[in-house]
Amino acid sequence: MWVERVALENFLAFKKASVEFAPGLNVVLSPNEGGKSSLFRGIAAGFYSSAASQKGEILALARWGSAERFRIEIEFRLGQVSYLLVRDFASREQTITRAGETKPFAKGKAVEEFLGGHLPLSDENLFLRVCGVRHEELAKICDGASGVGEAIEEILGGGWGSATPAGVQKTVEDKKKELLKGRDRPVNEANRGSLKRFMDEVERLESDAARASALSNARAGFLKTISDIDSKARLLDADLDLLRRKKEKSSAYRDLGKNEKAAREKADGLRKRKDRVAELSAKKQDLAAEGSRFPDELARGTPAFLDETRVDLERESSLEKERAAAGSRERKNALPWRLLLASALILTGAVGIVIGKPLMALFLVAGAGLIAWHLARRPGRGKAGAPAGLEGELDRLAKKRAVLLGGRSLDESKALLAECAAWRERTRDVESRIEEAVGGRGVDPLECLGALDRAYGDAALELRALEESRAKIEAFKTDGDGMLRLDRDIGAREEEGKRLAAARALADRGLAALERLDEIDIAERLACAKEGLERAGRRERVLEAILETLAEARREIAGFLAERLPPLAAAYVSRITGGRYETLFIDPLTLRVETVPARGDGDSSGGASSAPERIEPDSVSQGTRDQIHLALRLALVELMSRGEPQPIFLDDPFVHFDPARRERALDLVREFSARHQVVIFTCDPRYREAGGRLIELPSRA
Repeated sequence: MWVERVALENFLAFKKASVEFAPGLNVVLSPNEGGKSSLFRGIAAGFYSSAASQKGEILALARWGSAERFRIEIEFRLGQVSYLLVRDFASREQTITRAGETKPFAKGKAVEEFLGGHLPLSDENLFLRVCGVRHEELAKICDGASGVGEAIEEILGGGWGSATPAGVQKTVEDKKKELLKGRDRPVNEANRGSLKRFMDEVERLESDAARASALSNARAGFLKTISDIDSKARLLDADLDLLRRKKEKSSAYRDLGKNEKAAREKADGLRKRKDRVAELSAKKQDLAAEGSRFPDELARGTPAFLDETRVDLERESSLEKERAAAGSRERKNALPWRLLLASALILTGAVGIVIGKPLMALFLVAGAGLIAWHLARRPGRGKAGAPAGLEGELDRLAKKRAVLLGGRSLDESKALLAECAAWRERTRDVESRIEEAVGGRGVDPLECLGALDRAYGDAALELRALEESRAKIEAFKTDGDGMLRLDRDIGAREEEGKRLAAARALADRGLAALERLDEIDIAERLACAKEGLERAGRRERVLEAILETLAEARREIAGFLAERLPPLAAAYVSRITGGRYETLFIDPLTLRVETVPARGDGDSSGGASSAPERIEPDSVSQGTRDQIHLALRLALVELMSRGEPQPIFLDDPFVHFDPARRERALDLVREFSARHQVVIFTCDPRYREAGGRLIELPSRA
């Protein structure tokens, strides 16, 4: 989803305003009190506030000092479809119209249903916290009032101040402490909690009953029996709970062992594959270096081109041999018999003419004809008596060889061509093995190597976490016989519990059968005190259940974030800090965020650089805390958008950044805006050159 246009009438700082946004990066430049916050609040109200709402916080969004209600129009895009959302709080009407249509397809409550089913974030509070990175949040993180992990938990958990998940947990814990005050250690009577006061009252009334008559003594005996049974039952329950926990831990240890084995096999497989890809990539680079000694046209030529070159060289060699053979024959037949015969005939004819015998002139004609016939049979000769056409072909092939292979001889050229063909064959073999290793043609080995390295790192971390988890509960390691003994012990204690329950029921019946005399008033007050104690106990159990439920919910959210956020956010932190910090960790129990400096970035005064250690954001500068928070917020948008583009609004997020990190952060935001719409609210004129669409709001001072 991205916002195309927002029009506000009579809303907070605006009497009337219309702002158009680009799908990528937008910079809203305005002086203080210029309406930046009002614009963001208007977008949130337009998407999530019903025009028929009568809530005071909604109606209070009207323009300052105006009694009239406001109107909001938002043009936005979901997927490939644009919509116009109109909420008129004056007429209490609201509609949604598709682009290109004149009639709305949803009105009234149908608008709420459509938006609830199609917006990536269906809750206004979640939208404000996930998509809005406000300056006051950055300020709280910078001055140490809030940790980065606490800020992320507040975003997902909702609420403000003490209403955050951590604040609620503290409130419940305080109430529990107040309830239990004085139970475990002495305090002033005025400061005792209700549980301790009821316990004291019960004890006092039971003591009064014990001091009564014989009937009261009997009653006290029954009460003591019940108390003993309850004490034994509590001890038994504690023992039974301990055995069950031990069995649970033993089972968990065995399961972790299986998971650890699978994780180790996975990590070993990834490591071997990574080494294979690295080895083949190195071989490919070596072959590429080896190929540099071949002419470029020969090295890049197709197999058909290489075959053609080989045929030309073979033909040139053959023609050379033919020319050599022709020269040899010419030397052997320097004066052929035809020429000798023609010479004799011409001489005879000349003699006949001289002596006056004209008929002998025919010999002269025959000799000349024989010479002409001989010349017709041999139209021309090249060097060493070879045919002239052969010399032309040899010259053409030699020139072609010189262009392709330089000044190399024919034998050197043939040898170089053979070496090139062998090099090409080895290159094809290595490329084929690389394709097999990376998983197909077109996959970049370097990218595959990086992906394998990251996957191996994740697998190694997973294996380490399993090893650590298993080591923590190694004390509970047991074999099959041990598990059977645990089952037998649990069964025996469960049977003992049933026996104690039956004994308690019998004692209760005996106590109820005693005649009530003067003990009625004591019994009534004792019953009231016990009831109060039970209520206090129930309240304690309720508070404990609330704490357990809240802790479990926080653990689930923290575990989800600890698994998904760090890989996304770490890349952003590394990018902003120029590789200074390249790894993030989020504690799956407390959401505490830790970062790791790049290897070799620590103190190397002792020689080799020390291994990177995890550090908390509180230990780094204000700017770096802002940068970690910004990276986590960008990653959170990626995580919560579920594949749908989602707008994010940044309120002066780079205040504490140095120039270099500000520029890298801006580059990151520009790249992020290719996937999600980004709106930067600022009063700093330097952001005029930030890129994207510049939106200037007028001053209202």
